[in-house]
Amino acid sequence: MGDRKNDIANLLKNKGTVMNATQIADELECNRANVSRYLNDLYKNGDVTKSEGRPVLYQWSSVEEKEIRQKKINDKSVKEMSFKKLIGSDDSLKVMIQQAEAAILYPPRGLHTIIFGETGTGKSLFAECMYQFALESEMVKGDAPFIRFNCADYANNPQLLFAHIFGVKKGAYTGADQDKQGLMEKADGGILFLDEIHRLPPEGQEMLFTFIDKGFYRPLGESSITKEASVQIIGATTETSENFLSTFNRRIPMAITLPPISKRTIDERYGMVMNFFEQEVGRLNQDIIVERDAMLALMLYEPEANIGQIQRDIKVVCAKAFLYFRTHDATSLYIRLKDLPLNVQKGRLEGKSKYKKIDVLMDRIAKRTNEKNTQVVTFKNNETVEKNDQKPTVYETIDKKVSETDQQNLKSLNLKMLIDSDNKGYFKDYIEQLSGEGVRKELLPDDVWAVTNEVYDLAQNKLGQKYNESARFAFGLHLVSAIERIRKNVAIVHPDLNNLRQKNPKAFRVALEMADRIEHEFDIEIPLDEIGFITMFLSTDLSEKKQQNEIKVGIIVLMHGASTASSMLQTAQELLGTTKGKAINMPLDVNVSEIYDQVRDYVLDSQEQLKKGLLLLTDMGSLTSFASMLGEETGINIRAVSMTSTLVVLESLRIAIAGRELEDIYANAQHIFESSVKEQFFHMRPRKKAVIVACFTGEGVAARLYDRIVPIVNEDEVKVIRMQYLEKDAFKKHINTLMRDYDVKAIVGTVEVSYQRVPFFSALDIFNDETLQVLQRMLSDSDLTQETITALEGSINSVNSVPDLIHTIQTMIIKIQSDLQIVLDPEIIVGIMMHLAFLVDSRLKDQPIKPFDNIQEYSAEKHLQMEIVKTALIIVEKMYNITISDDEVAYIVQIFMGNTLNKISV
Repeated sequence: MGDRKNDIANLLKNKGTVMNATQIADELECNRANVSRYLNDLYKNGDVTKSEGRPVLYQWSSVEEKEIRQKKINDKSVKEMSFKKLIGSDDSLKVMIQQAEAAILYPPRGLHTIIFGETGTGKSLFAECMYQFALESEMVKGDAPFIRFNCADYANNPQLLFAHIFGVKKGAYTGADQDKQGLMEKADGGILFLDEIHRLPPEGQEMLFTFIDKGFYRPLGESSITKEASVQIIGATTETSENFLSTFNRRIPMAITLPPISKRTIDERYGMVMNFFEQEVGRLNQDIIVERDAMLALMLYEPEANIGQIQRDIKVVCAKAFLYFRTHDATSLYIRLKDLPLNVQKGRLEGKSKYKKIDVLMDRIAKRTNEKNTQVVTFKNNETVEKNDQKPTVYETIDKKVSETDQQNLKSLNLKMLIDSDNKGYFKDYIEQLSGEGVRKELLPDDVWAVTNEVYDLAQNKLGQKYNESARFAFGLHLVSAIERIRKNVAIVHPDLNNLRQKNPKAFRVALEMADRIEHEFDIEIPLDEIGFITMFLSTDLSEKKQQNEIKVGIIVLMHGASTASSMLQTAQELLGTTKGKAINMPLDVNVSEIYDQVRDYVLDSQEQLKKGLLLLTDMGSLTSFASMLGEETGINIRAVSMTSTLVVLESLRIAIAGRELEDIYANAQHIFESSVKEQFFHMRPRKKAVIVACFTGEGVAARLYDRIVPIVNEDEVKVIRMQYLEKDAFKKHINTLMRDYDVKAIVGTVEVSYQRVPFFSALDIFNDETLQVLQRMLSDSDLTQETITALEGSINSVNSVPDLIHTIQTMIIKIQSDLQIVLDPEIIVGIMMHLAFLVDSRLKDQPIKPFDNIQEYSAEKHLQMEIVKTALIIVEKMYNITISDDEVAYIVQIFMGNTLNKISV
């Protein structure tokens, strides 16, 4: 127990009377918010009791009271918290659950919350879990209400909408013939869940403001009397925060975004499919046999409406199987791949790229269902499956229809409509489903994570900067290491402390406050050098984001010839859809000094636009010398690149538009040039692959990340290099040096580094097993190409050599990745190779082409990407004498751009 918590405990024990948090804070001369937090800790431990009502009064617990409370806790401990029963609670939903729990537990009455997420991501269920957690953590009374209301039901009638939420006074509008209680009043003491809250018009948002700010509201039509209520608001929406008034967004302090099904792990998808089938077993009171390929398809297809779509598709196919069972005297209820909707069946095609993991899951299914025949999965009806007897199910409706309807009319039975009508308890059993094996370990002790969030909340408030989950996690890892080093009396030395303090005075003052809180919690003394590292965690996050948003660098293309520069720049501008950049042509009969004066005058006239720097792209060395002279004469920071190609102009212009700084654009241009040279001179000595692992000290967190990565790589082929990150430019120069000897495949660290095309993985990513596997595949030398060839040799017979086809396609994919400046997961590359192989096969067989929706609009939007892919495809077209249409090119672009790793620095 910390010193301050002991002080509070001793005060209550010695006083022997009831006291509120303000009284305790005044007596101990400390912060009231901290006192409230410690009081809640003492209450959870059973050391104090607290009263209902406001203000809350606390008193030291007697021995008898402690025993009674402990018995209640023990009785309740057999039941896990609701969130723990959600599939993904220890993985993709972990952060969201932490946010939700924090919102419920926040004193004194929780934080109003808005849940963002696509249709079918489980927002309503998540809100119900928040309510269950509030009950189980005793933040609300046991009989506290949970009121659900869908704003969309009355979106076209604002008066009725407001009347439902806030109540109505008699005579407020035509038909209001009596006073009517609103949902706000019904929810008093509990939670009001407003689904589709984006359908609440601005006037309704304003009425909600008043309640959030002041704790009271007025029923519709009431002008003099106000009503009070203690209600926590939880909203849910499929829209973004931009659809709300800015004043509304500020008043909802907790925003939680639920991931779509595409961001959920395959283990979670497995848990959902298994759970939904077991639900249907409970409804049917009948075994269900599912073909293995049907299970694979359900686990791999892309559902339009996320989790809700998966459940609905399973309901439909089970209803279809039941109808067949009842009308054909079948001996069992059997579901085959062909019974699934076509879009679901296509999921089976995705299996090749995920086979290793899928095979593990199918083995797990076999064990879970005691199924010896791995070609089918049997879901057994037994006593452990919860029965749903609350209302007639869709199966009972089918049963009734079968009894009442002749065979011919059964063909017109609308199963989907029956499914839609059978939606009570849409995810009823979902909350009861135990999560599958978690893939992320508990890395941070609860007390470290709690303090991390507390001090970062303080930093956000003081600095006006939002720090995301990844930044907090990185600091938490660092804090664990720092505490350990301090307790072992290991020296902590910051090499540039004085300079850091001068550059970041505000962040340094906040770091001092953070250190004070950490010292009290962990009973340690934090040295000034460590406070320097804390300052870096705060200030680096700020500087990276601000620079990316603010920096604008000028581009001048300067070439010999009457129109070389203007032609090259025009091509790049058209591909990017921009007018940025300046072209200066140098006809051979014009004196060099005249051109220099022309460039200098342009730079002087454009100083305001070029204050972030200028990149000069030239064709020969004599023009490159302009850079130093222009810089000295104008004071502008100028870099020059010679032997410029169209690709260099294109990429330099692209990332300048994106707001990147001059040194990044310059380094990227050099890298493109070097890469093109390397491609031509294939005999260059091979370089060992490397992963760079970095943190501020180069020790604590870097060591943890190093230990996480080393087991997944072959150290004879891949070197994991630990580095210290203190200053961005110096760090990148160090990487430049390393790249002479190493092929740097990835950068891992606590601070995101944008370096050419090297993928970046945060500390949080590396402690996620699924993301770690992506890194492992990027570093692996496993011959996926040969596996692809083996898989296709029996399926493609229109070409003389499948290996030649695949090797050609592989070369083409490498070029497309390079030209698009993207990196793909190796498993995705295998899928693309197969797609392109079958595309060539279909063109040789002259099979029909599937049109691409809105091809003209898409081609205009993705003009650059379309041109890059078209160019790369020429080699295949000429090799096999085929033509690949714009529709097919658009599909290929869509595949590439839709599967880019989201951690790429370009």
